[in-house]
Amino acid sequence: MKKKIIYGIMILIIIAGAVMIGVMGLEADITYSKNVRLDIYIGKTFENEDIKQIVQEVFGNGRTIVQKVEYYGDMASVTIKEENAENIDEKLEQLNTKINEKYGVENKADEITVTHQPKMRLHTILMPYIVSLAISGIIILAYVMIRYRNIGILRTLTSYIVSILAVEALYLSIIAIARIPVNRLVVPIGLLIYVITATIVTAIQEKKYYQYQEQKDKK
Repeated sequence: MKKKIIYGIMILIIIAGAVMIGVMGLEADITYSKNVRLDIYIGKTFENEDIKQIVQEVFGNGRTIVQKVEYYGDMASVTIKEENAENIDEKLEQLNTKINEKYGVENKADEITVTHQPKMRLHTILMPYIVSLAISGIIILAYVMIRYRNIGILRTLTSYIVSILAVEALYLSIIAIARIPVNRLVVPIGLLIYVITATIVTAIQEKKYYQYQEQKDKK
């Protein structure tokens, strides 16, 4: 009875997640959503937090990424959300003025390089992992077919495939429902869940296999 309740809840979450993805899509982190990158040559060493504070004063308190570039660390690469970049020319003037005042330099706003970057699709994020996932999946299924052939190949394969797909679908649904931004950690966590699920299913199948062997030996 408890298992049926748990399975029922999982199915409802997966359905709700599928609806959310279909209607609203996944919430992308600033790196993967439409964003604007500002390459700002300052000419002096700086602290990322200081530049971030100035950028947020000008563009608003949305998510902002600041990184140092160039060997001497005197140039900043700033990433802001696309929606925060309205009236960008005016805001670049304000940004340049504040940076000049902060660091005592005389840079010009037109020296700031502006790059509009499109939203990155989910399959693009997954692409680097597809080959390794396919290889590991084939190896696991081949092992399953050989190791557990005596207790039913089809049932065992179905158990692996359904369990892994269900857990990954649940993970994706929770991300969609909770509006957790998709960032660089989402895929590695998904891979970790994949490994843990495969390990648990293997442990269950091993138990069934030994029970089968014990019954066979008794006969």
